[in-house]
Amino acid sequence: MKLKVLISLVAFLAVTGAFAHSGASGVVLERMEMMKDISDQMKIIVTMVKGDEAYDAGRAQAAAQAIAGHARTLTEKFPEGSIGHPSEAIPAIWENWDDFVEQTEQLHATAIALADQAASADSADSLRDEVAAVGQTCSSCHQDFRKAN
Repeated sequence: MKLKVLISLVAFLAVTGAFAHSGASGVVLERMEMMKDISDQMKIIVTMVKGDEAYDAGRAQAAAQAIAGHARTLTEKFPEGSIGHPSEAIPAIWENWDDFVEQTEQLHATAIALADQAASADSADSLRDEVAAVGQTCSSCHQDFRKAN
């Protein structure tokens, strides 16, 4: 069930991401591109977990490490007040900064756990729990800190 929700989230982000960048510039564009790359990296892993693509441990690990790298610098892409169109960020980010930082740290931790599991896994099926944890972290942050679509 968790995996189905994650797959839906990744598909939604892929579709909306292409339209959302229109008119973006500066740090807003940078973070939108970062979020798009996180989505792209998750798609790499999810297609393996779904069985649509053969499992490649190195590729899965690299994708998870890319997500972790983005998570480490994510807060830098949210200077206070950077909510102009087409940003989907909401003021709750800065009103609850410590919670936002905690969620980015959780994304980093879950992505590292996914990368570690990918490095030692014999099959993509053994990544399901870690993939679901990363997806849940993304969903939670978007629910708390992103405009509803």
